[in-house]
Amino acid sequence: MDADPDRFAEQDALLLDHRRVVARARRLLVGPSTRTERLALADDLLTLIERLQEARAALGVTIRRGDAARTAATAYGRAGGLRR
Repeated sequence: MDADPDRFAEQDALLLDHRRVVARARRLLVGPSTRTERLALADDLLTLIERLQEARAALGVTIRRGDAARTAATAYGRAGGLRR
């Protein structure tokens, strides 16, 4: 099964964004911060959570498609309709 390189690029981008947001959160928690900075961080966190949920859903669809394809191939193979 070939992996979709775009999917891994998106996951890599999510990981980098996560690291960036965590680093920002640590800086804000250690020192003084303005309300605007905290609101911007909260917005970034919510955006990251939304993107993670979308990636999770897309991965679930891919897994279900893979499972369905394997099940269909097994059924067709048993019926003699698929040559491996």
